Amino acid sequence: MCGLAGVVRKGEGPADAVIASAFDALGRRGPDARGLWREGPCTLLHCRLRVIDVAPRSDQPMIRDRGERVVMIYNGEVYNYRELRAELIKAGWQFTTSSDAEVLLAGYLTWGSEVFRRIRGMWAVAFWHPAAQRLVLSRDPLGKKPLVYHAAPGAIEFASNMTALLPLLGTTPELDGFALECYLAHLVVPFEHAVFQGVSKVPPGGVVTWTPSDGVRVDRYWTLPALPATVGPADATSEVERLLRQAVRRRLESDVPLGVFLSAGYDSGLVAALAAQESGRHLVAVTAGTEGSGYDERDAARLIAERYGLEYRPLEVPAVSAAVLPALLSELGEPFGDPSLLPSYEVARRARDEITVALTGDGGDEAFFGYGTFRGVYLAERYRQVVPGIVRRVLHASSRGVTTDGWRRRAAALFEYGAGPLADSFRNRMGFTPEQRARLLGRRLGAAAHPAEHVYADRLRRWSAAGFTDAEALQRTFFETFLPNDYLTKVDTATMAASLEARCPFLDLDVVEFVLGLPPAVGFPSGRLKALLRPLVRRHLPAAILGRPKTGFGVPVSRWLRGSLRGAFEEFVCRRGSTMASLIDPAASRDLLTAHQRGADHGTRLWALLALGVWSAVVLERRWRADEPLPVSRSAGAAA
Repeated sequence: MCGLAGVVRKGEGPADAVIASAFDALGRRGPDARGLWREGPCTLLHCRLRVIDVAPRSDQPMIRDRGERVVMIYNGEVYNYRELRAELIKAGWQFTTSSDAEVLLAGYLTWGSEVFRRIRGMWAVAFWHPAAQRLVLSRDPLGKKPLVYHAAPGAIEFASNMTALLPLLGTTPELDGFALECYLAHLVVPFEHAVFQGVSKVPPGGVVTWTPSDGVRVDRYWTLPALPATVGPADATSEVERLLRQAVRRRLESDVPLGVFLSAGYDSGLVAALAAQESGRHLVAVTAGTEGSGYDERDAARLIAERYGLEYRPLEVPAVSAAVLPALLSELGEPFGDPSLLPSYEVARRARDEITVALTGDGGDEAFFGYGTFRGVYLAERYRQVVPGIVRRVLHASSRGVTTDGWRRRAAALFEYGAGPLADSFRNRMGFTPEQRARLLGRRLGAAAHPAEHVYADRLRRWSAAGFTDAEALQRTFFETFLPNDYLTKVDTATMAASLEARCPFLDLDVVEFVLGLPPAVGFPSGRLKALLRPLVRRHLPAAILGRPKTGFGVPVSRWLRGSLRGAFEEFVCRRGSTMASLIDPAASRDLLTAHQRGADHGTRLWALLALGVWSAVVLERRWRADEPLPVSRSAGAAA
């Protein structure tokens, strides 16, 4: 993994102090080497985490000439680089390194943008054509690696994260009000938007081409498959195993210590089992737990490690702390309201003592219908088919305003999703409702009823109109929204903050394209979660693992915000005269906190406000240093 940034503009390039600031913002993404290239209007920066061909000869920026000189900076891994390298050698290429980076550059010089359809991996990459004065940016199909840019007449700046981009701009742009509203609705800023005006994100599966004369053009080289395949259940299970084995085998390439993030869940267990079977190398299995937390899977995970002869490393992770939040939000550069970022970072930080590269089970829930939400949507579609509309409307109206957890919230979700078409009702139920957003923002939302809901609604309507069931439409929508906006952003931020590379076999493009092309009778029969994976689980995992409930690291934000983080909430959310107080009405925030302390559960929403306030203090106002821990009151409740 690496970090990258660049500027193309006429006149004098960025000052040394600006370059130093951008390098510092990228440093944890690439601690092993720094590279700088300046020529004419272009300045390129690269920080490298050495993983494949760790010699300095493979450091970047990398320059090759085959009729045209091209300079590349790249973050990611090309997992099928050996096959592509052999193909390119037959075409006459002579390689000077054994890196995947050189294969990517050679492939680009040979095939142009077609290379992005040929490679299997994760990437954010920039190619500069000095003679043509053309910049090409690209991002992997699912959005695992981030890349942001700012284009103005005759100039463009880009970087791996917003924190590295800002010094290159020379000023902090105005905030984008619609992006802020989207954040409140979804607890993240979707990739279609950016928190700053004028800043854009290269879309997953996208290619951005820029020239001084023509400006920016955005193309998509990949989108989700739309047509279901005709495959039976037995054949589908067999093909899933073949493709997963291939995906795991491709991700075992590494010249530095490699291991597996192993829990007692099906997804990481299968990855560990297949990695052990496919690998000809020593593998470490890392399992993190916290003694006495109720979220400790180390004993169960040990069964999988022992079955396959993995070197087992049970790690004790301290109780999750909110103190690191300023550093993580600085690493990302945008507000991010998913509290699971905290335990993800703690696990990566501790694992980095043992390994540099980790295979993970991420993506299994999206690819194989693993979330309970899928079953809820499946049931709601059937509920809608058999219950008269007037009854559904009455039940929906009676369940509005439910804020407690448990069966009441699940019933309210069923009544809401079943009231009408899914696109009209589905939302991130952890985020703020339109009414709550209007109060927090201190204004009416205008004529558009639910503007921020377009992130889900537009896609759900499109997939439903194409003939997919509600569950299938939601699965595809998750691949286009939740994965790139939340989950993969979290994984990238947490692991890169620890200088660790995460690889996700379940998100291999061949796996994804196959499972998304299956009809529901095969991929999600009768609403059964992970039906396609269960035969593989029974075949490859110990019997004691079967039937275990989902667990994970809990983040007790509800408890924290009734106790140890109340002071931090006042400091970062409600402080008079702060930028945050000009964005979000402090009185509305306090009212929400009061309701929470009286028994309503607004923990995740309040955490999202706290994260927004901390981000504002660190990135906008710069009144709080990124390395300064979040203040936690030890006398006001459980520690945070």
